[in-house]
Amino acid sequence: MELQPSLFLLLLILGTSLGASLTWFLCHNSKQATRIRHRERTKALLKSSAELEACCAKLEAQVQKLRSSEAGSLRREVKLETLLQAEQQRTADREQLLRESESRILQGFQSASLRILQASEVSGAENTRPAKGASMEKGFSEDQDANSPSATLRENVVYGMLENSAAVIPAPSQDTPVSLTQVEP
Repeated sequence: MELQPSLFLLLLILGTSLGASLTWFLCHNSKQATRIRHRERTKALLKSSAELEACCAKLEAQVQKLRSSEAGSLRREVKLETLLQAEQQRTADREQLLRESESRILQGFQSASLRILQASEVSGAENTRPAKGASMEKGFSEDQDANSPSATLRENVVYGMLENSAAVIPAPSQDTPVSLTQVEP
């Protein structure tokens, strides 16, 4: 009977050892599975990290492209703005030149008309015959009312303008470069 209490103790020790071994084996398997999962996660994270770094590199390259494109666009915009301002200045200069030319032509026409009127008042009926002859040479028909004062005046103005066409247009001012050409009638 002495064996029974020691057998019980031996069985208890053997059961505890077996339970401890089984627990150790299960914990070891669980630890191995956790380690494998951790390795797989680490690999997946490293892979996604590498992909993110590649994407970041691509994005940085695209950002550099966009910056250089933006810089080129800004340079083109500045160039176009400069060209626009220059064109606007040229347009303003042309408009000013046009107004000055119109004014000079109007003044020349008025002064020529005034001189012709003064000459017709001074000479009276003497200039009527040469003006009619000149108008016939220039192609005016006789069916126009040549005896009316307006026809005579018109003929005198045309004759005088053709005669004095170089003296009609005043010289251009020094501040604006103007080149006027004489138009042949």
